[in-house]
Amino acid sequence: MEKTFDKKIIYITGASAGIGYATAELCLRKGATVIITGRDKENLKNAEKQLLNISSNVIAHNVDVSNESQIINSLEDVYKSCGTIDGLVNNAPSIHTGKIIDLDLPAWKTNFKANLDAVFLTTKTVLPWMIEAKKGAIVNVASVVGLKGVAYMSAYGAAKAGLINFSRASAVEAAPHVRVNCVIPGAVLTPATERAIPAKEMMDQTIKTIPLKRIAQPIELAHPIVFLLGSEASFITGASLVVDGGKTGDLNAGN
Repeated sequence: MEKTFDKKIIYITGASAGIGYATAELCLRKGATVIITGRDKENLKNAEKQLLNISSNVIAHNVDVSNESQIINSLEDVYKSCGTIDGLVNNAPSIHTGKIIDLDLPAWKTNFKANLDAVFLTTKTVLPWMIEAKKGAIVNVASVVGLKGVAYMSAYGAAKAGLINFSRASAVEAAPHVRVNCVIPGAVLTPATERAIPAKEMMDQTIKTIPLKRIAQPIELAHPIVFLLGSEASFITGASLVVDGGKTGDLNAGN
């Protein structure tokens, strides 16, 4: 694979599994130095061990992105040691479901900590460095739940809808030298999806509603994320790229 990310420093939140891990793997194969973060120490250690088989240029930071000081300290440590952060992928997910009438305010706010508040903090931290360097790319990972109304996921959907809009506003403020884009996945075969859809019958029903008739693999999200990080996407900013197998494009009117 061509080393198009040689000497690039890429910081990825929620990279111990799923989309974040696949993105880290692809960035490493392209020659980048990749900082992976994760809240669970054991999962992060396992991810680091696997990624070291691909490249020695992987650094693991045990970070809970909902903790303001942890995420800011981690980013500042990377900037001080590496001198730059060329790419930022805000991927760390947090899904807490419940009926609107049953949710209390703390439960509601929990969905925003990782999905939106953390992205504000990472963007606020790295953007001055990128603007000063006159280079950089940020990719935020949202969800189709932020585009459609989904029962029991009102808080998560609201946070992801906010993330989509925040990505656009960030792109305007970051221009002309820094690009910000948003990838909007549908159903992806990640640990979070498996927890949300544990039964095979439920998974089969989900698959039936997707025009491509399957769940995406994490690498199928990693490729568009890495594309948006790279120079081939040099004139793309403020974009929202839906990667959902056609799910949101289908009216599904009784068929």
